[in-house]
Amino acid sequence: MTKRKRKKPRGGGASWLETYSDLVTLLLTLFIMLYSMSTIDAVKYQKLVTAMTIGFNPQALEDTVKNVEPDPNAEEIDIPLEKEGIDELYNTLSNYIQKNNLQNNVLITKSENYVFIRFADNITFDGYSYILKDSGKEILNILADGLKLVEEHIEEVIIAGHTAEVQQDNREIDRNLSTNRANTVLRYLEDRNAINPAKYIAIGYGLYKPIADNSTADGRAENRRVEIFISKKGHSMDYTNVVDEVEETTGQ
Repeated sequence: MTKRKRKKPRGGGASWLETYSDLVTLLLTLFIMLYSMSTIDAVKYQKLVTAMTIGFNPQALEDTVKNVEPDPNAEEIDIPLEKEGIDELYNTLSNYIQKNNLQNNVLITKSENYVFIRFADNITFDGYSYILKDSGKEILNILADGLKLVEEHIEEVIIAGHTAEVQQDNREIDRNLSTNRANTVLRYLEDRNAINPAKYIAIGYGLYKPIADNSTADGRAENRRVEIFISKKGHSMDYTNVVDEVEETTGQ
């Protein structure tokens, strides 16, 4: 019996050669293009080489940015910077205070992490009353509007009431008065639906945190006050330390 020869399988033998040939052709085309560009416009050539280098080496991007020199003929474009939340609150209140000439009745200051406001007694309450005056309501309305804008940036709002020591005062009444005033301000802001009520804290210090001499009428007037401390999210601070810091920086 005659043995038949097995036929060798066909197909696929030249496929890798075709792929290799296409790759070589593309590379050759690329180098020809690079060469023609380098002879015509060296700047464009350099840009293309840089772009290709950055594509394969991210570190090259950082090095390129560092070495870029500003174009003196380029137009400057004013891009407004996004303001920090508590800065927006501070600006809103400051503008209202200046517009209404309340600088002698309202002190406002800020740091990177808080806004501090001090209201003189004559703008918020009369005598031994803890009923808000209209002038107090007006500025608290502005404060409430500002708080609404920046609630996401606020950690807590501490409201502190203070009174002044006089000879005939009953200290129990004095302590209650400062607490009632702080709570009155708190409830007024809370009714405005400005921020989450859980962020409010009211404190009544009575006459025990004076900032001026109680032996004079002017000193006692300074000591009768309401203070509001608004801390930035994630930066809860000791209110007492903030008051001391304000005293050192403002002298008030």
